[in-house]
Amino acid sequence: MDTATQLLTGPRAGDLLEAALAVDHVALGSWRVHQVHARPGAEVSVGYEVTVRSGPGGARTPTGRPEYLVATTADLPADVVERRGILRLGDGEQTVHVWRHPVDPLLPGLATACDAAALTDRWRSLDPHAPLVLGLDLVTYRPLRRAVLRARTTDGDVYLKVVRPDRVTDLRIRHDLFRVAEAAPMGYALTAPPAAPRVLASLGEGILVLAARPEETLASAIASTPRHEQPLTIDPRELLRALCALPQDAVLLDHRAAWADRSEHYARAAVGRLPGRADRIVALERSVRRIVAVRDPGPVVATHGDFYEANVLLVGGAGCRRVAAVLDVDTLGPGHRIDDLACMTGHLAVLETLAPQVYPGVAGLVDRCLAAFGEATDPVGLRARSAAVVLSLLPGAPRDALAEAWLSVAEELLAGAEARLRVLSRQAPAALIRRDEARVDGAANVPPTV
Repeated sequence: MDTATQLLTGPRAGDLLEAALAVDHVALGSWRVHQVHARPGAEVSVGYEVTVRSGPGGARTPTGRPEYLVATTADLPADVVERRGILRLGDGEQTVHVWRHPVDPLLPGLATACDAAALTDRWRSLDPHAPLVLGLDLVTYRPLRRAVLRARTTDGDVYLKVVRPDRVTDLRIRHDLFRVAEAAPMGYALTAPPAAPRVLASLGEGILVLAARPEETLASAIASTPRHEQPLTIDPRELLRALCALPQDAVLLDHRAAWADRSEHYARAAVGRLPGRADRIVALERSVRRIVAVRDPGPVVATHGDFYEANVLLVGGAGCRRVAAVLDVDTLGPGHRIDDLACMTGHLAVLETLAPQVYPGVAGLVDRCLAAFGEATDPVGLRARSAAVVLSLLPGAPRDALAEAWLSVAEELLAGAEARLRVLSRQAPAALIRRDEARVDGAANVPPTV
């Protein structure tokens, strides 16, 4: 079992949280693991939902007040730890850093982005006509990496993207590529490219303000569709069309390894989460790696890099939905289209286990995607790479039972890849015989040389 994951998700994690709160003279009440973020080959970070109560000699604190704490094994610079008030704990073998949200050691803008008054002041210091921020909702938070918040303002809703300050330029470049592609004249052979949210402002410290878009996500569209119609929520070929229309200059950006390329790292994190299923996880990963190594992934093209149902915005009604825009374009860059298709397939495949009452018919859509995507790319590699995507999700499952269910989903996708591989291996000798017979027949019709 991975020792870092064991430490941060096991009983000893409570001692870490208690020590972190004691610095501020409050005591730990209840706590539970909210989410595990395991970055391949690097750190493990865990978010905790906790309640706090008054500590000895501390200020009077309401009993049961909810808080969010984060612990990570990341190696953080000493000056950052000291300046940001991060607690460093070590036992000689493992060093762990713990902090209380909205502090984040590598996202200095997060605290401002989580404070409506501070955010308004920052925005208006750069633009006197900026709106008043009325309220904030945290949408997503990946410790040390990024956060997304919805801001309600006097001019309507906007979104805040908080990233490391040194990533702002790269992120703006990616958004600009969509803006340029959207404004370019259309040729007869081209289809309309998907849009991306417009950047309204950069507030410093890694805070970008993005325009809200009116379209619904694919996830929302599936959820609002009756069970028997969920397989028809969208034509998978429309998803493929949107990928083909991504800004082509994205191939000039930095390459990012796909999930299948990092399957060994994800497997180690998965074993840390489900040590009792280590044999199954290792067998799954080895089979994925074996298949991926011998299957052609196709040419390098522009890829989204995180193409799944929550990042795809749609227009139109049932039966005629089209992709209007994509979100989270941080990962836009060169890659293989099969990995974007595998990302969508893998995420759709776990939806029913995640919320069976909301996505009871999504399995039919998964089948349609496998069929349509398999016509556009290698169907064996697609299934194996989809299994790798699900494997990457397993360490972050909110519950052990869900992690077990996702392991089964990954195994089912892999079984589909192996079944198709067996069919191809049986067909191969027959194909070679037919090719040889054709070669003999052709040779018989050639006049002998003198």
